[in-house]
Amino acid sequence: MLSLLRNVLFLAALSLVRLVALFLGARSCGLTPEQAEEARLLVEMNIEDGEAYRSRNGRRDGVVTLSSGLQVEMLARGDGPVPTLEDRVVVHYRGLHLDGRVFDSSWRRAVPSVVAVRDTIPGWREALVHMPAGSRARLVVPHWLAYGEGRAGAVIGPGETLIFEVELLEVLVPGEPEDPPPADPMQQTVPG
Repeated sequence: MLSLLRNVLFLAALSLVRLVALFLGARSCGLTPEQAEEARLLVEMNIEDGEAYRSRNGRRDGVVTLSSGLQVEMLARGDGPVPTLEDRVVVHYRGLHLDGRVFDSSWRRAVPSVVAVRDTIPGWREALVHMPAGSRARLVVPHWLAYGEGRAGAVIGPGETLIFEVELLEVLVPGEPEDPPPADPMQQTVPG
């Protein structure tokens, strides 16, 4: 009888340990209420900062605010073809946070990017289909035309308004293969 009681208590204690481990494991997979509140506050702060920035920026000479909220400042107007949503384009770009920190730049890599217009963020799509090749524009993209209230990797926070400098170099002819990027001299085979 004592042996049976000992086994029952052992199984009860083991079940309790498993339950606590399950609870702690489940809690670690999600956000705590405090973390969820911090994330919500960060989204609100980023959205407010973006609204204030767009309000100031919209008063600058040369800045046009479209009905979607996208702000466009044409820095240079090209005379080439204007892409459609179905086209691929060759662009140079720089992406910046509102405080001026660069989070991505094809100029920094010294290699332009080839992108399908349809696969870009909504703010880029809206601008690109109105830009002739050879144009350069500064875009202020509100969060709802960028990455929304979520994060984009570890670099772009939730609800962020973003600034892009975009130079449309070329509209590729459908079916035309893209030129490969220049070879990295550090990756060349050694002769001999």
